Amino acid sequence: MGLKKSLKLIGLFGLLVVIAAAAPSFERGETGQVSKVLDGDSFVLDSGLEVRLAEVEAPRVRPGDIWGPRAKQDLERLILGKKVELRYDGLRRDRRGRAIAHVYAPQGLGKEAIWVQSAVLKNGLARVHTYADNRRAVGDLWQAEREARRAGRGVWTSGPYQVRFATPEALQGGLNSFQLMEGKVERASQRGKVIFLNFGTDEKTDVTAVVPETAFQRWRGGVQDILALQGRTIRVRGYVRNSNGPSVWVDHPEQIEFIMAPAAPRQQASVKK
Repeated sequence: MGLKKSLKLIGLFGLLVVIAAAAPSFERGETGQVSKVLDGDSFVLDSGLEVRLAEVEAPRVRPGDIWGPRAKQDLERLILGKKVELRYDGLRRDRRGRAIAHVYAPQGLGKEAIWVQSAVLKNGLARVHTYADNRRAVGDLWQAEREARRAGRGVWTSGPYQVRFATPEALQGGLNSFQLMEGKVERASQRGKVIFLNFGTDEKTDVTAVVPETAFQRWRGGVQDILALQGRTIRVRGYVRNSNGPSVWVDHPEQIEFIMAPAAPRQQASVKK
């Protein structure tokens, strides 16, 4: 075995050891060099594999929004041209064939590899966005997001991305987009195969979180745990649709956080995006 090949193997072994010490309990996946960053939460390896960061969502690159380009630049700084390792905690491929993975980037011999999801969240250039089949790391990711929100970093200085009150007025500018909303559940009720968490007294106009029957089993205590949310102040994240007032479809428990203290800056008035 040549010296050059031996050094490569030693370097890779060192990376894996450092990652193993730092990483949550994920399944080991592919390694490769990042050849291109597509946006703030996706990139391409030198093998051609397109990768999407699991459990987070960065702002999209679109006209009039400064945060999309900034998120892309941040991810380029972290991983472009570097050899990274993918780790999996649930669904490995989406419908487009992209890898849905946690990503670790080396920082030099003997240094702890960066968990990329945590880094972009702490920089305020992504928000936690879990799915029913990718949600195991949510506790650590919430903590990273909370750090950036409290420090007022990145998107947390911008109205459209801040936590909104769960009122029709506050969510008016956030329809058809991913939002974080917060409020007290005034009523929790089951009607057939659906549980409604109402944040107001007018069910035809006020904000509602909707939990379908297919999701009941994902709560440890099933239906009773969901109904017990009545009277609790919670933060819900998801896509806001307009159906008898603003509503969010909730299909797994990690879309909900319990609020124990006053939240970070929130958006009361509607903001046009």
